[in-house]
Formats: sequence, structure tokens, C-alpha cells
Amino acid sequence: MKKVLGLILFLSCFGFTASAQNCNADFLGTKTLYKKGKQKATPAPARYVPVFINHVGRHGARHLTKDVTASFAYGLLLSKADSAGALTEKGKKLQQMVIALQKVEKGNIKSISAEGVSELQGISERMFARYSNVFKGKPNLNVMITKEIRTKQSADAFLKGLNSKLKETASINEYTDDTHLRFYDASPAYKRFEDEVDKSELTLSLQKKERLAELNNAVAGRFFKDDFLSRIDAGERSKFVTDVFGFATIVFSLDKEIKQAGFNNSDLDFKSLFSCDELSKLSLFDMVDDYLKKGPGTDNNGIQVRVAVPLLVDFINSADEYIKTGKYNACLRFAHAETTAPFATLLQISTADKVSKDISKVNAAWKCSGIIPLSSNIQWVFYKKKGTTSYLVKILLNEKEAHITGLNTRSFPYYKWSDLRALYLTKLSKLNVKLTDDMASYLTNLK
Repeated sequence: MKKVLGLILFLSCFGFTASAQNCNADFLGTKTLYKKGKQKATPAPARYVPVFINHVGRHGARHLTKDVTASFAYGLLLSKADSAGALTEKGKKLQQMVIALQKVEKGNIKSISAEGVSELQGISERMFARYSNVFKGKPNLNVMITKEIRTKQSADAFLKGLNSKLKETASINEYTDDTHLRFYDASPAYKRFEDEVDKSELTLSLQKKERLAELNNAVAGRFFKDDFLSRIDAGERSKFVTDVFGFATIVFSLDKEIKQAGFNNSDLDFKSLFSCDELSKLSLFDMVDDYLKKGPGTDNNGIQVRVAVPLLVDFINSADEYIKTGKYNACLRFAHAETTAPFATLLQISTADKVSKDISKVNAAWKCSGIIPLSSNIQWVFYKKKGTTSYLVKILLNEKEAHITGLNTRSFPYYKWSDLRALYLTKLSKLNVKLTDDMASYLTNLK
């Protein structure tokens, strides 16, 4: 009997260790690497050909957005605990990983990674393969980026992939457009809303239900000796764990850079320092935060969605301009997760506009990794019937054909442009917005 119990105990311990080492990547959330859509393209109705593309995409897989040495975890590990002799063996292991990450990230902060370049090039090459008629001859492209360097780098990678397929290099009109692409930064009311979410009963009750404080204590306790740990308050433990979890998620985007710096992936395997359950719970907190601030939240007509109205206005106006003048073959925008997530909800894309009844099970209604992974994108592909002025539009989320909630069509995934436009104009009208309104003023006055 003792042998049997011993075997069960051994297998249980082994099972925990294995799970901690071999968790799947579901915990990555918005740092999930982009996967090309496997769905086959539905043939267009007879005599319809693609003629114009309206596109917005998130930047590609990236490096950290602030230096490792500026993180709370770095200071606590290297400036305080190390000099105090307060690191456990796992703490020393973590310290070496953080030092390695700093070497990998030196000179790369805020930039996209080699993985990000590959993601964007792949998207543009597939776009050309599927809709080559849009890019025939010498295409004229309208390209919009934000003030952040990673969107410029993403645009460059995308265009490099596209130009490699063109017979003639495209003519590019490129400019920064933060009003339509970083709308979330331009609205004082939305910034206040973000702060309110952090302090909301919904957020605090989830943290209590999922025992976030106990999780932070357990994780921090792995790396620091008891006397030192007793001097770190709850807020500091939370900052520390958040930083280390952030390191665990970012390294998946840095495969090539890790090798170039002379390290193996195992040298920066931060996730091995957590159990799978801890990774899952930390991911849940991040996902709920994204869902409440960037997605449907508790109201899919809330300010976190309405803040994306400038982008919808820009999409409609640019489509109207194409139909009227044919000036641009495609409008290509490169932005952020905070751009694409609310826009997907505003458009009523069926996988992105569901309000979850149970915030702890948000993944069942709104799967963050499927909506806003790295390089996430939304495309409106316009088709024109030869010899007519009839247009159809196919909407894609991450290159997958999307259903629009509340709009019917006899030829899914193709919607009549007149129907789609009317749906969105009605939505804008209810918000007292016109296509001619100044969007900077809209954001300033948004409530």
C-alpha cells in the first residue's frame, strides 16, 4: 500500500512539474503570435471581381515598450534583493533570465521583432494572392501610421511583402494619422473611463474571487527569502508579478533575437517559473482588462466602443472616395490593439461584439487571442460587378470571413455595400455623428 501511495505521490508531483513546464500558449492573450487563416475563400458571385481594399491592422510581434531596467521587477531583483542576499535559488534563476532579457532587448525597445516582420509580410503576400486584381498595373496606396515607430516598421514590412509580388512598385502616400488610429489617446472621457475600470467593483470582485492577492504572494514567495518578502507590500508584489508575467509573454515574439544574442529559449523561459494555473489566472486578469477597456465590456455601445467612431467614419469616407474617384487601390492603416479591438466591436463582427454574462468566463464570448493577436487586422474587400455600379463587400477579421450581427445577406460573406453603409450610417446617426464632422472635436467632447 505504501508503494502505491508513493507512486501516486510521485506521479502527482511529476504531473505538476510537467504542467508548469509545458503549458499551452493560451495565456499569451494580446501577445499571441499571428496565425494565418485556414478558412478557404468563398467564391464571389458571378462577374464580381475585387477592386478596392480598406484595411486596418495592429503592428506585428514586438519587443518590450519600456526598457527592462525601468521595470519594477528589475529594480527589486538587482538593486535591492540581490545586494541584501535575499534571493532564493529560483530568485537567482529569475535574476539571470532578466539580465539575459535586457541584453536581448538592448536597442530594440518599442520596435517590432523579426517575427513581426514575417507576420506582416505574410499578410500582404496573401492579400495580393487573393485579390491580385486590386493591385494590377501600378497601384496607388494610401498608407496611414501612428506616431509609434512600430507602426512605421509594420507598414514597411507589409509594403515590402506586397511590392515583392507587384509587377510595378506601388505609389505610396504615407502619413501619420493619430486622430483616426490613436483615438483612445485623444479622448479625455475615455482616459477617465480606463481609470474607473481599474477601480470598479467588477474588477475588484474578480480579483477577490480568483484570489489574486494570494497568487501574488505565492509567486513572489518563490523568489525572495521570508524576511525580505515581509517588507514588500501588496501593491509592490502585484507590480513585481505583473512585470515577470509580462516577460513570460513577450519572449514568444523574440525567438530570432534571443538566438542572435547568444542565448537559448530555455535561458529566458520565464513561464517555467509559474504553474499553468497561475499563468491561466494572470491571463484572465489581462483578458478581462482588455475586454472591459477595448471590447464589448458590459455594454457594446459603451464609450470604449464609441471611441472608435473616427475610424468607422474614415472607412466609410475612403470607400465613398474610391467609388467616386478610384484614386486609391487600397487604404492601409497600421495601428494598435487599442485600435482594432473596439473597431471590431463597433462593426458588429459577430465574434467580437458579444457581452459576457460572467466576467470570469469572458473567453467563451470574446476570445482575446482570436480577435487582437499581434498583427490582428480587419479588411473590407470591395467587389464590383463588371458593367455595373453594383458593389459587394466582404469583411474579414484576421483574414477570416466575418458575419455582421444584425445584417442579412443572401450571399455570405458578401454584403451589399448599400446595405452595409446604411447599417453604419444608422449607427452613427444614433450617436449624432455625421461623415463630415470633425473627428478631433468628436473625441474631445465624447462622453
